[in-house]
Amino acid sequence: MSAPAGGAAIGRHATLNDLYRLACKWRGGAEFLIDAAQRLSGAQAWAASLDAAACLRAHGAARGAVVAFLCRPSVRHALAWFAAPLAGAVGASLHLRETAANLGETVDWLGARVLVYDDASAALAAEVLAAAPACRGIALGALFGTGARTDGLPVAAGSDDLAAIILSSGTTGRPKGVMHSHGTLVANAKGGQALYGGIGTADATLVVMQPSFAAWVNVVVPYVGAHARVVFDDTFAPRRYLETLAREGITMAPAVPTMWRMILAEEADAPAPAALRLVSISGEPPTPADVARIVGGLCPRIASFLVSSESGCGAAVLATEPTLLGAAGGAGKPGTSGRPVVGADVRIVDPEGPIDALVAPGETGEICLAGASLALGYWRDPALTAARFVAGWWRSGDLGYLDPDGDLFVCGRRDNLINSGGLKIHGEEVERVLLAHPGVAQAAVVGQADPTWGERVEAYVVAAPRQAAPTAAALDAWCRDGGRLAGYKVPKAFHLVDALPVGPTGKLYRRGLRAAPGAGGAAPP
Repeated sequence: MSAPAGGAAIGRHATLNDLYRLACKWRGGAEFLIDAAQRLSGAQAWAASLDAAACLRAHGAARGAVVAFLCRPSVRHALAWFAAPLAGAVGASLHLRETAANLGETVDWLGARVLVYDDASAALAAEVLAAAPACRGIALGALFGTGARTDGLPVAAGSDDLAAIILSSGTTGRPKGVMHSHGTLVANAKGGQALYGGIGTADATLVVMQPSFAAWVNVVVPYVGAHARVVFDDTFAPRRYLETLAREGITMAPAVPTMWRMILAEEADAPAPAALRLVSISGEPPTPADVARIVGGLCPRIASFLVSSESGCGAAVLATEPTLLGAAGGAGKPGTSGRPVVGADVRIVDPEGPIDALVAPGETGEICLAGASLALGYWRDPALTAARFVAGWWRSGDLGYLDPDGDLFVCGRRDNLINSGGLKIHGEEVERVLLAHPGVAQAAVVGQADPTWGERVEAYVVAAPRQAAPTAAALDAWCRDGGRLAGYKVPKAFHLVDALPVGPTGKLYRRGLRAAPGAGGAAPP
């Protein structure tokens, strides 16, 4: 077996570098990381990541520096992402669907010294770099085969050292930088064993989610850590997804319910994924029909779980088919997230109270999670860190309750985060764009239930006095013009209303809009 040389066995204070080195060692000459262009063994992956780490270091990725990635899922991106901590740096994958202006601000806010971009993102990267002149750009392909010296790699790291930043949604539209250490990512890998039904070296997963999403980390790190195969595809297409499951012998397929609905709508002649042993669902609760169709027509085993950027797999809540469908003739609970994984804990507290203000059994409150993979906090936001990470618990902002069996049910968000097909959109960001329109006096943006996407973005607008009311087409164009909003954030419908509902204190009452969509709504042509 060809194996990476050097390094001690993984210990109590393990790092992500240890995890990756040992995974490459024990995968050896067997296929490890795969996409349409490359099929690398463990030994090849290790050599390539060391090469990339040396190149990153030569381009200014000193110890503790942030390396930003503007890349689609691929073998090379994964090699480079693991290379960043090997060089002593911190990796952060950017949202590909964001505007160049916002990405430039994010790069500056991260203090990124290097921006790594793939071929498909080269034009966008050029705009981002123009907006962030302190950052140096390098093409992803240029990291490999340089012949750079790898002496001193990997850089010595401690389990408490920062290893990666995951960009999550923020209350003002700017992302939150969820900070994970080497140790929390190792705990993430261990927690993934529970979420994915035990991962062995014969297992393989298919990764189509973009690297900026927590789902990428929460799937790739556990599968790499378990020495299993990881197959990447740079875009999601339902038919191709099924074909890849069958061709590559994928054993665990992760996706959000919206994606599964598209996959299950494919023609009956689509290839059967014979090796598939587990379907995993996260990002939004599945419907009873989702669960029944997946178990009845695709895979007999299913796992639905609550996991996030902040929690990682080691502080997750999990439900499997006996709970979702019911065991021994009992009633199933297809809407539950289940119970905490090994070593994790959950409590429901008063959303306005301290962390120990538990609500009564069955009462709805804020969901709080605890476990070894909880993030360190938020990048450059000590106030939010102190508010959300309290005494070993993370206040999720999700509302939910525990039923008499102790199973968790998620009811929604405390804030106005819209979850459309697994993409997170803050209504406040869209509202600010609409309020800048000269014909708009007031605006409110909420998520409305949608059978395909889970939620769709809808806007409620009060026209400015003494001006012609703007049309849906005009508002749609306003949101898109000049890159004011990324396309997926633009409302799918605009409702012209005389007034917006407010609560007792005069604040906007969004729940009233969600309960009863306004009349006169129109979708842009």
